[in-house]
Amino acid sequence: MRWNVFNKDRKRILIVFIFLVLMSISMMLYLTYFAVFQAETVRSHPANRRSSIAEGQIKRGDIYDRKGELLATSEGEAGNYHRIYSYPTLYAHIIGYANSSLGKSGLESSMNDYLLNRNGNRTLKEISDFIRNEKQDGNSLILTLDTQMQSKARELLQENTEKGSIVLMKPKTGEVLAMASLPDFNAQTILEDWDKIQQSDNGALLNRSINGRYPPGSTFKVITAAGLLQSNVNLSYEDTGEQVIDGRTFRNAENAIYGDVDLDEALMYSLNTYFVRKGVDLGAPNLGKQADEFAFNQKIPFELPISQSEFDYKGKLSMTTLAASSIGQGNVLATPLQMAMVASAVANNGTMMKPYIVSEIEDSDGRTIESTEPETLKESIPSDVAEKLNEYLIDVVNDGSGKNARLNAFQVAGKTGTAENATGRNHAWFIGYGPAEDAEYAVAVILEEADESGGSVAAPIARDLLLYAYRNGGEDE
Repeated sequence: MRWNVFNKDRKRILIVFIFLVLMSISMMLYLTYFAVFQAETVRSHPANRRSSIAEGQIKRGDIYDRKGELLATSEGEAGNYHRIYSYPTLYAHIIGYANSSLGKSGLESSMNDYLLNRNGNRTLKEISDFIRNEKQDGNSLILTLDTQMQSKARELLQENTEKGSIVLMKPKTGEVLAMASLPDFNAQTILEDWDKIQQSDNGALLNRSINGRYPPGSTFKVITAAGLLQSNVNLSYEDTGEQVIDGRTFRNAENAIYGDVDLDEALMYSLNTYFVRKGVDLGAPNLGKQADEFAFNQKIPFELPISQSEFDYKGKLSMTTLAASSIGQGNVLATPLQMAMVASAVANNGTMMKPYIVSEIEDSDGRTIESTEPETLKESIPSDVAEKLNEYLIDVVNDGSGKNARLNAFQVAGKTGTAENATGRNHAWFIGYGPAEDAEYAVAVILEEADESGGSVAAPIARDLLLYAYRNGGEDE
């Protein structure tokens, strides 16, 4: 009897022991899972006060423009640092804000780990300082932006619209030199202004350059033309001022009639009739593939989150929707940065470069820990097609709808656009580059609800910014 009781006790003890061992293993696995897979989620969760307290002990890195001008810095003492912005409105959408109450936006958010030196590049001294809870400094960002060009872009935008965007970039490298968006806000006083910003409901917090999606209008004809140049579609056309597609009548601006035209003339004068007919002849798969080659329908790598530009062509597409899409309406939406990249690809012999806005990251001792090298994103079109399009876009500026972009200093190439939208007031577009024979700068301009043509109001803005960049864009290295 005693032996049976002893055996039963041993079994109970063994069961309890096994249970405790399994619980311990489960706990270890659970903690390991969080440490390895969920650490960043837990650390960055808004309810995690320990993370914000830890951040307060680190002096965030500075931010500079391409010429070394200080744009953002931190002042105060550990636990009580506050951010100072040299241009709190000019760079509001790009640098953003870092506020203990509102959180972060812009580069302050997307590059947060670098600015706090939590990106895995810490030196032994920095790790030691962290362990001993001594003063820690973050890394600094060197941007591709030029403050003079950024200021000029915003000035030109502000003089012509309350809502819109300008993007200026280098076609050969992908560097973004200016990215202005209106309306904007003051990053320094964001907390005090928050209620007013919310009440105004005018989209002041939206970076229209990368998150505003618009019908690109006739600027999309550059993509349609690229597709046509690589197709077997007959490029001749007799324009009567109207083109009926599956019962819907398309007309040219101001009901103009041009007679016999080719692709060059159709692009020069921006004939809707020509492009809806030829776009349907080209077909949705071919036009869609060409849009894809210009980086539509895909996520574009960038230091800030970019909304995806789209041409929805893979579903069941009616002939009238395809026709409208061929002229940048229908199923097409694009960001200003996207259209600046389209212009850049043509200017760069058909090669689209990956856009970037952070050129270098330096540690607190001024040593470069990361740098960005120019990188090809897409081979959008063959070089011979780019050469032909370049000729056409020069004609647009010299003799066509883009005459208001002409300059004596150098040859500009570009394309106008006037895009319909739900409000009934047209958006005005211009995309282009210069000097056309060896482009240093590419630009995209959009004025929301301008209710005027892109050639009349957007082209002069692009012209003025290109000239300013040409005269003031000497290399700073």
